[in-house]
Amino acid sequence: MSAPILVGRIDTHADHASFDTLTGIARAAERAGFDALILDDSAPAAGPGRFEATTLAAALAARTERIGLIVSALPADQAPYHVARIVASLDHLGRGRSGWLAGPGDTEGRTAELIEVARGLWDSFEDDAYVHDRADGLYWRLDAMHRLDHRGRHFDVAGPLNVARPPQGHPVVAVTGPALAPHADLVLLDDPADLPGVRARALDARVLLPLPDGTDAKELLATSGADGLVIALRNADDPLRVTTDGAPDRSHAPTLRARLGLRRPAGRYADATI
Repeated sequence: MSAPILVGRIDTHADHASFDTLTGIARAAERAGFDALILDDSAPAAGPGRFEATTLAAALAARTERIGLIVSALPADQAPYHVARIVASLDHLGRGRSGWLAGPGDTEGRTAELIEVARGLWDSFEDDAYVHDRADGLYWRLDAMHRLDHRGRHFDVAGPLNVARPPQGHPVVAVTGPALAPHADLVLLDDPADLPGVRARALDARVLLPLPDGTDAKELLATSGADGLVIALRNADDPLRVTTDGAPDRSHAPTLRARLGLRRPAGRYADATI
């Protein structure tokens, strides 16, 4: 991509995290050309009145226009159907701007299977399934709805999802660390040394590194070869302090996938014969 990907990370449990403050940060990041925000509610709450990430994402979707909104990992015991439904709903609310940070992975392969099932459920309805034909009394086409009937090591999920296919087809799936890289659209690394291995295993994924305080963004991008940076945002002034080799200008991109240079996946049943 011609300009680096810029993703801000907001701690929704920080002491400053009133809704007005978070809205100010999100709008400032959008004006500065940031591609997305990670809404991180994984830290212990500092006090009452803090925000759950998916609820906050829905609210910020109404207060912003272009910036992507990536919710941090949902509870580990959350069922795949609920994960898929929540993230698909956010994608509809934000008109194709949602993402899901699925987590770092685990030795049992549960998170990888969770991602697989969520993507399958997002394909429950074909893109043109909902016709809204009042004249013929046809709301959606039965032949464009598909059961998943997944049976795996950790999950048995029949489907279908009761939400139309998301605007992005599949909302952006982000992961932390290299373990889940082959299953992800966006890989967040802490160690630049992991980047070559991730490139080899996840050819289409975008790989980002954190920008430590006091580190030159241009130098980090040049020396690491990463696609972009993850930057902690604590107030509305922080986005304006980030300088790279050319500010991103992707205001024309209608979805988060488009902003990241990722293709929109076709539904797995698009060419199926019923």
